[in-house]
Amino acid sequence: MVTSPAYCAGELDLSDQNLKQKLIVVDDEPVILELLRTVFADAGYELTTCENGNAAIRAMETQGVDVLLTDKNLPDVGGLELVRRAKEIQPDCEALILTGYASLDTALKAMELDVFDYILKPPKDVFDIKRKVHQAFEKQRVLRENRQLLIDLHDKNTELETALEQLKKLQEELIQSEKLAGIGTLAAGVAHEISSPLFGILGLAEAIGDEESLELVHQYSRDIVEYSKIIKDIVVDLTGYSRTAEMEFLTTVDVAGVINDAIRLVGRSLNIQTDQILTDCGTELFAHARSNELQQVFVNLIKNAVEAVAEHRPDGKVRICARREEDSIVITVDDDGPGIEESQRSVLFDPFFTTKAPGKGTGLGLNIVYRIVTKYRGSIKILEGENGGARFAIRFPCQ
Repeated sequence: MVTSPAYCAGELDLSDQNLKQKLIVVDDEPVILELLRTVFADAGYELTTCENGNAAIRAMETQGVDVLLTDKNLPDVGGLELVRRAKEIQPDCEALILTGYASLDTALKAMELDVFDYILKPPKDVFDIKRKVHQAFEKQRVLRENRQLLIDLHDKNTELETALEQLKKLQEELIQSEKLAGIGTLAAGVAHEISSPLFGILGLAEAIGDEESLELVHQYSRDIVEYSKIIKDIVVDLTGYSRTAEMEFLTTVDVAGVINDAIRLVGRSLNIQTDQILTDCGTELFAHARSNELQQVFVNLIKNAVEAVAEHRPDGKVRICARREEDSIVITVDDDGPGIEESQRSVLFDPFFTTKAPGKGTGLGLNIVYRIVTKYRGSIKILEGENGGARFAIRFPCQ
């Protein structure tokens, strides 16, 4: 037996799948009505028979209707009007019309009401009516299952969209957390670089109070302004690095400019001379991204390269090259450090994996680099450098 959902006020309710499907049969001829009652008595439906349209309407309003089998000509409410009322009560109700006076006009009106079938009476084969009613129930079952599948699919899509938004938010938070962790490492070097011009400003400010030469006072003032500009540049670089992605829009980013900013920030943070970092960056290399996120990529890669060189070969170099290849921008960061073992390259971008000594790295830096690069439809590979060190090759689509 085919079961159907229960209905209330025209809404689908799947809470009880064991309720029988409701069949209402309407005919004002007692003989035909009794015949149809006998035909459907053992069909497994919840059968209601009515002698007129008003009785059928009351039955539909009180108990619902899945399939309506009705005579076209009734003494009170016409069969076509009864079909319209049935579909108001239950929109996915299927209807079959019995008529002894077939006409093109009647057939067209039945089609407008989406009637399942149009049967002439007296029927030649009452069991043919039974088959057609069964087919109507089957069509309704399939439509209801498809509707439920669409509802389930919509719900799943909504869940996936919500999960994707949460994942994006978590990714932004992870990127920002790694920035803040990196700032802790950068802070000592930045503080050292700020302290020199700051002491100069304090000394010159004190000297101005005791200086009688107007020319020297002007010179001290100019020096104070220059020292202040140095501090301002340091603060701007650091705040640009720490800024969250939400605060910056996607824009056309000058890749060479971002690389130079990253070199300056790494040089200040590690208190090194940046002449050990060699650059060969082409002009007019533009990517569609957030500049502070690209800066984070290059800060991580350059900082790792400088530290690897410092531990392995103090006179070694870090080489950064950026060029255009057809529709892509290719950036390589190459160092003279110890390199990365082949067995470690497949897991190098995994979260929490690090080649550094315990306590010297979070294991998230390269994972964040990978996330940012792929976020902007780029790719990153780890290769062997020309002097045996590590070479990171990044490819971005051109803007």
